[in-house]
Amino acid sequence: MLSKYREANVIREVAPFKVDGLAIPYPEFVARLYNLCKELGFRKGLIMPSRAFCSDENQGLPIILLTKHFGTFPFNHGRVGGIVSVDRHGPHSQHGEDLMILQASHVGYDPDTGTYGTYRRPQMTGRCLSDSCGKLIHVITPYLDQYHFARERIFLRKDDQGHCLITVKNSFIDFVSNPVAQGLVLRLNNIVAENRMGVIRPFTSASTTQTYEVSEPFKRRLDDQGYSWLPGGGQSIGNLLTSDLFYFRQDFHETDDSILLERNLIEFMPDIVSATFPPLRAAKTNIQLEFARVVESIRRSDDYKGRTLLYIAGLNIDISENEELPVMNYFVPWAAHVQLKDGTPEKFMHPIEQDALYAKLMAQSPENLDQIDLKENIRRILKTPRLDIRSSR
Repeated sequence: MLSKYREANVIREVAPFKVDGLAIPYPEFVARLYNLCKELGFRKGLIMPSRAFCSDENQGLPIILLTKHFGTFPFNHGRVGGIVSVDRHGPHSQHGEDLMILQASHVGYDPDTGTYGTYRRPQMTGRCLSDSCGKLIHVITPYLDQYHFARERIFLRKDDQGHCLITVKNSFIDFVSNPVAQGLVLRLNNIVAENRMGVIRPFTSASTTQTYEVSEPFKRRLDDQGYSWLPGGGQSIGNLLTSDLFYFRQDFHETDDSILLERNLIEFMPDIVSATFPPLRAAKTNIQLEFARVVESIRRSDDYKGRTLLYIAGLNIDISENEELPVMNYFVPWAAHVQLKDGTPEKFMHPIEQDALYAKLMAQSPENLDQIDLKENIRRILKTPRLDIRSSR
């Protein structure tokens, strides 16, 4: 996956994020996670877990399981969309001796259709399917709309003289005299031919459109895909509008964390909106960018210095209930950051990448002998005599 800023020649890549074969059911995952903590030297009864999840009700099972296996309700590091509140490192570090942060963006999965992005809400009447994660889909929807609009309003055709042409609305072109302020912008240099002076000039112009002759590399690319050039008005570009042919310009005025999710994704939005499942691609992208941001915040902060810490990031997949399956969450690990208490170089571990992290988790036992009995603890609390609490004057 590539993202290219128009103003720079620097290309940043998002690494491949595998899901197939790496999804772990949450009851098994949290037990393995606890045992990994113990292997790293975390001490029973002194571990303070923290979660950075969205606020959806379908994230409840992971929180309950964290409570059961770690023996305490987890601290809250999260904001909607799976964003981590790095300003909560300090309070978290004061609530336990050994510290664990679990961060996950989430996406719904419908087992009946095999599609990502929706979740059946059992508390709603009828078969109510809604967005999951709602925040993430809310952020990407305007860009999806722009992308689908552009796919239907960019046309390819061949004229009577055999010129292969593309007709583009003016609103998609970043003219020097009238640049696009916000919205989808075509990378014409990846599509159309330049003249001998290296200037892109239209083949013909109309009131709201420009028509260009496509470049030989772009024509060969379409020919290799079996595209048939049609005469006359041609046909819309459709799914041939791939992520390398456009970008989005967005002028962000806000500076606080309220738009951090959108700021994370904007650079990679062409890849997201053109994916088979945009919500899944957006969640995977956000996880990777958040992991890098949070690791940097940990290293720059004094809050976790000299402390034992495991920070693990991944994807929560919310499985909708159907006739054969109960409600369930799966976790797909992405990466982990580990630092051990004495902080010596030989005991400091660099980020653990996806395959190695999955292997470390699967090497742990799926049984946790230290887990607490939640029912018994609740029963004991309910039987506790009422304490006579009085104000002192």
